[in-house]
Amino acid sequence: MSVDDRSLASFRVSMRDIDIYGHVHNSRYLDYCEDAVVEFLRRRQILSHFRHTSSGVAYHVKKAEITFHSPIDLDDVVEAKVDVEKIGRTSLSFAIELFRQRDGAHCASAHFVWVCVGLSDSRPTPIPEATRAALSPG
Repeated sequence: MSVDDRSLASFRVSMRDIDIYGHVHNSRYLDYCEDAVVEFLRRRQILSHFRHTSSGVAYHVKKAEITFHSPIDLDDVVEAKVDVEKIGRTSLSFAIELFRQRDGAHCASAHFVWVCVGLSDSRPTPIPEATRAALSPG
């Protein structure tokens, strides 16, 4: 259910992201993936569906899983692709893929699960129909 096959987010790796071994620290990959999901929502013009002030609900990260395939180094340009894997009753699953631009290497695969929760009690609540429709293919 990606917007298209083009990269959704592209960024250059900064020195602050590098660990003592000279490549991107593992924890930064999650930041890259989260940024890619936000860019995915922005490009679909539905970011407001995920702001609690405008949607009346919030989304909490339930699960973040990443598999590392190839290191990313200082000054590499990273491209990210995002797909909505599943829209459940109260949760959303995203698949994120990170690629190194210079050689096209597949660097990481990530999966996020977000749960829609009510603002007053932080308990799971159904994803609003407008959000569900906006995320559906078509």
